[in-house]
Amino acid sequence: MFTHIETDTTHRNEHYSGLDFSGADLTECEFRYCHFIGTNFRAATLTGAIFERCQFNNATGDEPADFSQADLRGADFSFCNLTLVDFVRCRGYDLSFDHCQLQGADLAHADFRMPFGGLRDEDLTAFKMVSTNFSYGNLAHTNLRRCTLSYCRMVEACLDYCDLQSADLSSSDLSNIHATGINLVGADLRHATFNNINPQTVDLAGVILHQRQLEMLVAPMRIVVEPDP
Repeated sequence: MFTHIETDTTHRNEHYSGLDFSGADLTECEFRYCHFIGTNFRAATLTGAIFERCQFNNATGDEPADFSQADLRGADFSFCNLTLVDFVRCRGYDLSFDHCQLQGADLAHADFRMPFGGLRDEDLTAFKMVSTNFSYGNLAHTNLRRCTLSYCRMVEACLDYCDLQSADLSSSDLSNIHATGINLVGADLRHATFNNINPQTVDLAGVILHQRQLEMLVAPMRIVVEPDP
């Protein structure tokens, strides 16, 4: 197991591909323009870590890195390629993705809640994904209340049993999402694109929309909306 790395400096243009950081303590490490193809971060501690313009798989999308069960609280990824990377069951309170490639990434069962006094308050959640490609990604069985997922491409994303109550999904492309058991109460969908959010099966109380989006909303019910004469 590879467990030691300098934590008091910024790591630039380094190649860590294929290394094993599983279980390692990489708290507040900074990585910029680094390569992590096939790197194992399983169950590693990465609280407050910064990754900028890093590569987490090879040119064909094979050999993705593994962050499953890692502690990523307060970690920040910006302009990174994380296609098909595994984040299953990671701890991700205040985790942030900005302008990243996350196609097919798996964040199912990730925990974005704040630990509080040994208990967990389901309303204390923090997660941010902005201007990111999350097409075919997986956020099933996650609590994202009041979190931000705006300006993202989320085509065919799996959001089954995802709690997005009062979340900000503005300007995101939600076409063909998988949404069994989704909670969108009070969510901000302004400027978002969607085609299969069915008001007959999804509670949309308090959802914020623009009037011109109503046609998209009733489309799954095969209602035809004609303009006023």
